[in-house]
Amino acid sequence: LEIEAYTITETARIFGYKTTSVLHRLLNSGKLDDYVWIDISGRVYLMLEPPNKIPLAKKILKNIQIRRNNIIKKGANF
Repeated sequence: LEIEAYTITETARIFGYKTTSVLHRLLNSGKLDDYVWIDISGRVYLMLEPPNKIPLAKKILKNIQIRRNNIIKKGANF
């Protein structure tokens, strides 16, 4: 099984965020625990599409306040 995972910074860039604060806030509250993968050295990675879970972009949209200029909303085709 091959899983595609990205660092928090890479994930923020993929979704178009300028900073990682949204991802860190959701991680610290425990809402993204199902999407976290930690390697041997302790580095945290996020899986964009983990098996048997909704995609990470949808999970983020469910847990943040929707605004007119939301980056994920513009680029996502849900």
